[in-house]
Amino acid sequence: MTDMVDGVGGEEDADDVPRRRKGKGGSGLGQPQEAYVAFAFAAADLLMEADHSGRIIFAIGASMSLVGRPARLLASMTLPDLIRPEDQSRAKNALKRMSKGDRVRHVLLHVHLPAGGSTPVALSGYPHPDHQGRLLLVLTHSGTLMSPTVRHKETGLLGREGFEALAGDLIKESAKDGDESYRMTLLDLPELAELRSKVGAEATADFIARFTDYLKQCSVGGGAAADLGGSKYGLIHGPEVSASEIEGAISGLAQQVMGSPLNSGSTSVAIDGGGISAQEATSALIYTLNRFTTDSNATIHELSAMARPTLSQTVSKMREVKETIGKGEFQLYFQPIVDLWSNAVHHFECLVRFGDSGNSPYSTVVFAEDTGLVGELDLAICARAIAFMREGVGAEPSLRFAVNLSGRSLSSPSMAARLLQLIHGAADLRGRLLFELTESSAISDLVAANAVIQEIRGRGHPVGIDDFGAGAAAFHYLRGLKVDHVKIDGSYVRDAAGKGESLPFLRAITQLCRELRVATIAEHIEDEATANLLRVYNVRYGQGYYFGKPMRPSPRHQGARAPWATAVTQWRNGLLFFGNGTPPAAGG
Repeated sequence: MTDMVDGVGGEEDADDVPRRRKGKGGSGLGQPQEAYVAFAFAAADLLMEADHSGRIIFAIGASMSLVGRPARLLASMTLPDLIRPEDQSRAKNALKRMSKGDRVRHVLLHVHLPAGGSTPVALSGYPHPDHQGRLLLVLTHSGTLMSPTVRHKETGLLGREGFEALAGDLIKESAKDGDESYRMTLLDLPELAELRSKVGAEATADFIARFTDYLKQCSVGGGAAADLGGSKYGLIHGPEVSASEIEGAISGLAQQVMGSPLNSGSTSVAIDGGGISAQEATSALIYTLNRFTTDSNATIHELSAMARPTLSQTVSKMREVKETIGKGEFQLYFQPIVDLWSNAVHHFECLVRFGDSGNSPYSTVVFAEDTGLVGELDLAICARAIAFMREGVGAEPSLRFAVNLSGRSLSSPSMAARLLQLIHGAADLRGRLLFELTESSAISDLVAANAVIQEIRGRGHPVGIDDFGAGAAAFHYLRGLKVDHVKIDGSYVRDAAGKGESLPFLRAITQLCRELRVATIAEHIEDEATANLLRVYNVRYGQGYYFGKPMRPSPRHQGARAPWATAVTQWRNGLLFFGNGTPPAAGG
């Protein structure tokens, strides 16, 4: 057992431990072997026993490498004495939580070294199991908290997932402490891609090495900096440094290495735990990162101007959306999808609108997707559509309705289970209730999503892919997801009717879908000429203002069919048709 202590710190003599323990106020760890075992199980570099104020009673381990002092001298100090001023409030909050009975894990701090400077450490601890009024504290090197597999090999920076995980851990600690000292700064260096051609590979490599070292030095614990892809970076730091100071340092570093400043932009977000749960704050953080890393058209200054300055304010919006969903404060509008070969209305798409304005819900839906609320929204819309189809104007048996589902709902096992349970209870709507998979970002697990889709289709509900050819909805979706139809993104349709540059893409999509026996729907059809063009290209169904704008049928009409007859639609032989019901001349 003595070899273990020597191997950890090389500073403690095995006989020194029991001599100290015999004195007044000795440790309650028991025999020396028990102290060593406790130290081994703590998996730490420095184990300390302290009272609730942080006064150190006993210490063992590699104290010289962590705090720059021999372990035997620590008994005359308190934990806050070891910590640099900027981090002392965080250390004191951790002690308070331990004194109340909480187990604290991995609070990132900096130790103030006697020779000057500081070193990053992580503090953990919990109440002493045998002595009331005592705490067991553990200090470790902060670098041991993050797996090297989540870091970039060349720079040592975290990747996106590692950054999110670390930030989530810090948020949990902040939420418990009420500590608002952590900040997340996001940096964009748009000129970085052109740097190599301007100054050469050697100077570029030199700058990147110094730049990434600087980010790590500024970050909490020396390891909370990340490469987020492209020219975008992020770091979590304390209040002693501001985003503008980081920007200035980077510009000065570029001037020093390359002889000219490098334009950069930054936005800073407070990682605050006050008044919000850790889960809510983490969701808000991920939302902020999503906006930053995926919005390639907006500059960092535009993002900064649009972004909410704190996570708690983002959470406030999240709560508003959750309340809207919970209270059902949304309306369903219905837009017809017409068979281009017969002019019969095949089905209506259910479109959600918030409030009474009827305005596009796009920003709210994207916000719900990025903050993990879209599953609840999908369930609420689906339940509303099912209820609508069972009574009143929606109960006409010849009418079909399509409900949008986010790919993220299908990717979540818990949300998918709730969705399937809801659909299983709608056996009476078999063949009338359809679904369209819509997604603003790529589905990470196509296999899992496809399993849910096949379960839905097996229950008699056709499933399609929305906005095909735009964003994440690409050709690999057709390879990984077995569906009944695809809706061709409106950008192809508008271009085909105008410049005609997308006609080869339309031809390729329709040819592929025909061979796969998947039906095609074209959206954004504004006039008869466009409808005729799509018929020539064998597109089967069409949607757009030409066939009808989204509508809210009034339940005051007599009969279920009456509200669906409009200026451009009419009932013929029990079916709803666009126009006079005569099939167009240019058929497929």
